[in-house]
Amino acid sequence: MKIKFVGSVWFRALLSSTILLVLTRQIDLQKAGSAFLNADNLYLIPALALDISARIVMILRWFLLLRASHVPITISSTTRLFLTSAFIGSALPTGGADAARAYGLAQHTANPQDSIASVAVDRLLGVLALLGLGMTGIFIWTQQTEVDLDYLNLMLVFTFVLMATLISAFWIERLLRLTLPNHWQRSQLATSILEIGDAVGRYRGRMGTIAIVFTLSLVVQLFRVLEVYCLGEGLGIGVKFTYYLLFMPIGLLVFMLPLSIAGLGLPQGAIVWLLRPVGVPDERSFALSTLFIVMGLIGSLPGLWLYLRSRWT
Repeated sequence: MKIKFVGSVWFRALLSSTILLVLTRQIDLQKAGSAFLNADNLYLIPALALDISARIVMILRWFLLLRASHVPITISSTTRLFLTSAFIGSALPTGGADAARAYGLAQHTANPQDSIASVAVDRLLGVLALLGLGMTGIFIWTQQTEVDLDYLNLMLVFTFVLMATLISAFWIERLLRLTLPNHWQRSQLATSILEIGDAVGRYRGRMGTIAIVFTLSLVVQLFRVLEVYCLGEGLGIGVKFTYYLLFMPIGLLVFMLPLSIAGLGLPQGAIVWLLRPVGVPDERSFALSTLFIVMGLIGSLPGLWLYLRSRWT
């Protein structure tokens, strides 16, 4: 019962609102609002272009995964599903867009397991690329700044272990069959999970596609970091790009956690906390996190148009 509550929309809404309440009591909202409204458009335009470019690459990498699985879908249908799901997910708890993608695709194919697996592998490779970019940021930042080596080694070990754990997900069906008792494996729920695991495992034989999609995932995450850097410059934060390579992968990972709604609350608190060590006022870092969320909502507007169009036809 407790686990069900933690995963509920009400818990996420409560957590988001609580963190927002704490943040708004700690910062000067008038200064944060002023920074937000006075952001330099010269930097906001390229930030929006980077957001749109990232979405285009995300559509392409998902389409490549679907094609490798022989899912009968066109690039136009993939684009429509992705953008519509992104819009629907913007009003749902974090992870809602992925769920909407998998559900929407399952309506277009006779094999829903492949639909779920494609979204899972897409997300998995995205997180792996984010962690890889974060490790790059750690190395670059430590060359420019004196840091505690023990703390650095701890961060690197943790990141490496997490990456190894995520990579092992490609063998999830073998792990489940080894660990689950035989009578559990025959249950309807376990059968469905194992079928999804089999669909994920089949990607082990598609290493060419995996390599391409992973590379595209690196491009997506780099676009995201560049987007936030442009937003930061537009707000006059003035932090070196190398620090964005270090802290933004952490911030983006927090955005992915299924503990907030539309990125509000916890992700904003994480951005504020991560920018404090380099002397950024909380008001500006809060404005940065809010502006990043707004950019995401603007980027989802094509999905709104497609959604309304499908309702009207």
